[in-house]
Amino acid sequence: MEEIVEELLTDRILTAVKNRNAKELKEIFEVTPNIDIAEALDEVEDAAVFLYIFRTVNSEYTSDFFTELTNEQQEMIINAFTDKQLIELLDNSFADDIVDALEEMPANVVARVLKACPADLRKDVNNLLNYKDNTAGSVMTTEYLDMKDTLTVKEALKIIRQRGKDAETVYTVFVRDSKRNLMGTINLDDLIFAKDDEILSDVMDRDFVTCNVNDDQEEVANMFKRYDLNAMAVVNNENKIIGIITIDDVVDIIVEEATEDIAHLNQISNMDEPYLKTPVIKLVLKCVPWILILIVLQMFSTLIISRFEGAIASLTLLSFFMSLVTDAGGNAGGQTTTLIVRSISLDEFGRGDFKRVIWKEFRVALCIAGIVGAFAFAWILFETSVGIANVAESIKGVQEAHPGWNMSELSVKLVVSGLIAATLFVAMIVSRMVACMLPFLAKAFRLDPAVVCGPFTTTLVDVITLLTYFLLWTFVFGPMLGL
Repeated sequence: MEEIVEELLTDRILTAVKNRNAKELKEIFEVTPNIDIAEALDEVEDAAVFLYIFRTVNSEYTSDFFTELTNEQQEMIINAFTDKQLIELLDNSFADDIVDALEEMPANVVARVLKACPADLRKDVNNLLNYKDNTAGSVMTTEYLDMKDTLTVKEALKIIRQRGKDAETVYTVFVRDSKRNLMGTINLDDLIFAKDDEILSDVMDRDFVTCNVNDDQEEVANMFKRYDLNAMAVVNNENKIIGIITIDDVVDIIVEEATEDIAHLNQISNMDEPYLKTPVIKLVLKCVPWILILIVLQMFSTLIISRFEGAIASLTLLSFFMSLVTDAGGNAGGQTTTLIVRSISLDEFGRGDFKRVIWKEFRVALCIAGIVGAFAFAWILFETSVGIANVAESIKGVQEAHPGWNMSELSVKLVVSGLIAATLFVAMIVSRMVACMLPFLAKAFRLDPAVVCGPFTTTLVDVITLLTYFLLWTFVFGPMLGL
């Protein structure tokens, strides 16, 4: 249904452009969200279409519309614009939106945009471009309302009416002293209901929250969630306000970070653009490195299997269940990794919580291990009884190798079922504990838990589970059958 609506919108826009129907085009922009229009024109590569739109539609709509277009379309428009058109576009754009567009463009396009920027806007854009990626400074905007603490409420409201349209938000006003030190914040509704002659320092909130310009953007997003904010001041190392971050920036951060974590947990490099827009070779290069790394890491599992080749040869039935025990251990570890990485990303853990998490996860693992172990014993007994796993052939092989060996089929079934159950019991506990500790270890070394924990948890759990499987067979369950 959504695709049909989008196709109809695309046809409507292109028809209006083709027929030079300015009235129709303006009406579309007045009643349709910019993101919907941009998606409807996602496949359009004709610069003439966009030039007509920007010449016809009011700049208060087209400046936001520009930020929703793809990087390729933005670059195409900038190259097609005259300097006058470019200046008009920039005059109606926020500095952080301009930076977002410039970061993906070639140097010659960036130079042309900066040259066309008004002096004060160019300064703001340059400042933002110099901040490290994924920090508060890189996502903040410099268009905000700040006022001296000595102003009256009446004066403040007058300033809002004068400057409000050029600000990212008017709902939060930032109060500072004469040295640009942040003193407090005032919400617009508090200003409206305050008396005209009251001084801002008397009505402002002093329990405000700020972030440093170098703070990680994920930490900033967590602060918005924790304190239920709509806007937050960004301060430098001297505690002077230099910009703000608004809730719409935080939504973008959350989507970006969530996408990144999901990609890392599944051993895929960051996706910088939509799937259908990404070239095949780029997708290959994002996936192949992790696959190759995991192949190399699997050498430890291969080493264990080769060292216990004799154990497998003694009872071929053992080889039937190797994938079962490793997969079950890997799945249990993956569940824990997802839960812990998510909680770390949401900043749910504080100092001293590591021991509490370990103790809680140990109790969870113990309960799961008991349930899985009991079920595995019954299930393997069922598999071997109905012929899914051919016990008779394995016994025949043992008797040929050891003519004097004489164990009943039922004994073999019970011992093997006990081996699988015991292995999975240990695997559940070990895998969940490893998967629980690795994210904290990664964070301690300032590594991204989502990047480190996926492949390492899988590999470690595989190695430990296989080692447990063969050691239990060699020293406990094998001797029960005289092997």
